[in-house]
Amino acid sequence: MSNIHMKYKHALGPQETRDRVEEIAKELKREYKIDYAWKGDRLLFRRSGAAGNLDLGDGFIELDINLGLVLSPLKGKIEQAIKQNIAAKMSGKSGEGLA
Repeated sequence: MSNIHMKYKHALGPQETRDRVEEIAKELKREYKIDYAWKGDRLLFRRSGAAGNLDLGDGFIELDINLGLVLSPLKGKIEQAIKQNIAAKMSGKSGEGLA
C-alpha cells in the first residue's frame, strides 16, 4: 500500500473552504465513482482501491489517502492530479500553496 499526505494552506473562510471541498468531492464522485460523507469537519471518501480523509482546519486543509495494491504504481500521477485540482479550486481568492 502507498500513502499520499498533503497539507494545503489557504486564506478562505470556513464556509467557503467547505463549499470548495464539497465541489471537489462531487466532481470526484461523478468522474471516479468515489463515495464520500462528511463527519464534522472531516470528509471521508472511498472507492475500490483507495480510501482516505480530508480535514478542514483553520487556514488549511489536510489530505490523507491510502492507495491499494493496484493503484500504488500510479501514486505519482494521482498525487500530481490531486495537487493541481486542489490548487485550482482553493486558490480562487488568495490561496498560499501546498506545504
